Amino acid sequence: MRSFTSALVGAAVAAIVVSGSLAIAAIPNSTTKVITGCYLKTSGTLRVIDKQANKTCKTTEIELSWNQQGNPGVPGASITGPRGDQGLPGISITGPRGDQGLPGVSITGPKGDPGSPGVSMSCANELALRQVAREFTLTPGCEPPPPTQVAAGYLHSCALLADTTVKCWGYNAYGGLGNGTSIDSNIAVTVTGVTGATAITAGLYHSCALLADTTVKCWGYNANGQLGNGTNTDSNTAVTVTGVTGATAISAGGSHSCALLADTTVKCWGYNANGGLGNGTNIDSNTAVTVTGVTGASAISAGGSHSCALLADTTLKCWGYNLQGQLGDGTNIDSNTAVTVTGITGASAISAGFSHSCALLADTTVKCWGYNGSGQLGDGTNIDSNTAVTVTGVTGATAITVGMYFVAHSCALLTDTTVKCWGYNDNGQLGNGTNIESNTAVTVTGITGATAISAGSLDSCALLADTTIKCWGYNGNGQLGNVSNTNSNTPVSVIVL
Repeated sequence: MRSFTSALVGAAVAAIVVSGSLAIAAIPNSTTKVITGCYLKTSGTLRVIDKQANKTCKTTEIELSWNQQGNPGVPGASITGPRGDQGLPGISITGPRGDQGLPGVSITGPKGDPGSPGVSMSCANELALRQVAREFTLTPGCEPPPPTQVAAGYLHSCALLADTTVKCWGYNAYGGLGNGTSIDSNIAVTVTGVTGATAITAGLYHSCALLADTTVKCWGYNANGQLGNGTNTDSNTAVTVTGVTGATAISAGGSHSCALLADTTVKCWGYNANGGLGNGTNIDSNTAVTVTGVTGASAISAGGSHSCALLADTTLKCWGYNLQGQLGDGTNIDSNTAVTVTGITGASAISAGFSHSCALLADTTVKCWGYNGSGQLGDGTNIDSNTAVTVTGVTGATAITVGMYFVAHSCALLTDTTVKCWGYNDNGQLGNGTNIESNTAVTVTGITGATAISAGSLDSCALLADTTIKCWGYNGNGQLGNVSNTNSNTPVSVIVL
């Protein structure tokens, strides 16, 4: 907790300086044990109320309470009088000896007055103040647990924290932030009812978490059954996916979701008009169904209306919508069962976007296929390809991510911990300080020390080694998480409270 004693000593009205650029005005001295104040964000002022008289803060204010502790008074002064003069010497023959001088006088000053009461702020109040005042620095010990994963969705993003809880920010009309409301938030809010999470994923308007007990919970939009709980009702809090246990990985797509199971099979649920569930039908399912013909899977990725799996033999299979060639099998024909991606061996990771897909290869290069109208295949052209093409200028890649948007972008994390992106850039999602799209990879400005990346529809995010998150691109719904709604074509820091 933070002490503000010095700001209140000896004054009928004092000002508390919370940080170098934020002043909270006027807290009077008090003889009560608790001071309660109402903080108004727009003016930066704090007014004192008497809670014992049933006074309350206004709806536009944040309530902050401080415990009082008196400071020791100033010690009294001690004064010692001078010693008396020595008596005159006696006369040398018959005169008497002089009298002894009088002893000095000792005076003790009065005890000092009690110190003015001190004020301390709880961690809960510090976090509340931090939400409205970014300049406020949290006291050591009050910082929230650091993020360990980041997932960017269509218009929102989520972070998995070290305490196994999840926080999300951005668009929330359908409850994709999972905090029990449908209100957008440009600062991270806690997902209700999720603890023990080990992985997260964000889709179009919904999100999911894999739990330590190998079950899955999802929240948000559910018109096509993408929450997997046997209903088609939206939920702004997490619900359990029916019939999924033994899950080892999850991926949320446009309007469907998939889980990789411990037996190396895959289950999907939700929208299926184009066969994205891979069960040989085109019928939506609000409970999980098994993908036909996929065993030995080691990774999965759900795209707009298609899905892909990396197999143990380092080949890839995809299924679903294929109008732009995003299945990579050399055709543009939808398939409701898995087909093999042509010309890919030695794959080590897979990422499916809205209308294209990419694979990371063992030689640290990247190949992509599908729609290329904005250069998201990264091969120096804007020509669609239903077979894999090599991304120009990317070597040393360790991870890949593909955006969830038709005019999309793609990114790669490199061994030197920098990030490169390519494709659509009208909102700055390539992060290179421009808004000009690029059909070859460009370096994201100011990112070093990255350990993970995730591309949303019009934004991108990176988790750094210092456990901070930076995002860039479109921010109309607060998906950059920096307490603003202003786009940025260079990375900004996410405030994860």
